[in-house]
Amino acid sequence: MKKQITVLVAFAFVFSLACQAIMPPQKRGGTIVSDCADIVHAVAEMQSVDVPQKLMDTGKKQGGEFDANDYFKALTHLSMRDGYALDYVYPIDFLGSFPMLYPRPVDQPPYASAADVPEGVTLGNFRDQLAIEDVEQGYFEYVVMDIMASQFYLVWHANYNDLQIICDKDAAIAIVDETNSQDFGAHFDLAQQTKVRALTNVEPSVKLTDDTAIVEVVTFTKWGGFFKRTYTISRSFPHEVDVKDENLVEYDCGIMF
Repeated sequence: MKKQITVLVAFAFVFSLACQAIMPPQKRGGTIVSDCADIVHAVAEMQSVDVPQKLMDTGKKQGGEFDANDYFKALTHLSMRDGYALDYVYPIDFLGSFPMLYPRPVDQPPYASAADVPEGVTLGNFRDQLAIEDVEQGYFEYVVMDIMASQFYLVWHANYNDLQIICDKDAAIAIVDETNSQDFGAHFDLAQQTKVRALTNVEPSVKLTDDTAIVEVVTFTKWGGFFKRTYTISRSFPHEVDVKDENLVEYDCGIMF
């Protein structure tokens, strides 16, 4: 039985390669983001996994915590609009804890904790006050910010927020290999591995039209698998953003926090 399954999977892989040879991938309509890996790595490197003990104990920032404005050192085509800084509070409950980013008026003192936010006050969405340089790189960096900005100081259930940007096919295959070498959750089966190795157009791309920027990225989450995510962003402020996901390879690690 195992031999039959192996033969079938091998046939599927060969068939997939043959199809690609007969019907090569369509030419990309946008510009490939060649420095994707450098940008994503730079953002990930500045994010801290370990929560300062006093912040974990109290939910109150006391100085020395991660400054989210540091993102703009790596994402140089983004900034907060004049009159705003990027800030966050750190709510804690029995299901975990995570940073809640918001656009803070520069003339307003920062809130030390979520408990300090007055009742009835809405912090707002930091994305609404992001200034995007109107170039291809700026819109790609917006996508990086949208996906990665809140991925620090995550505790327990907040770790479901694990979406990764995949910069090339080698990175996708590396995820499969790393997952299958560990004991954390389910492994990719042979059919899923075949689909990942058959993926095309994995690199992010950006296409500018008269009115919009269209950014395509491949993402991965342990609770869903590989997706093609397409952002359509209006080029004029306030930026309207539409996001669509298409599942490319289904996968679930099976872990529940």
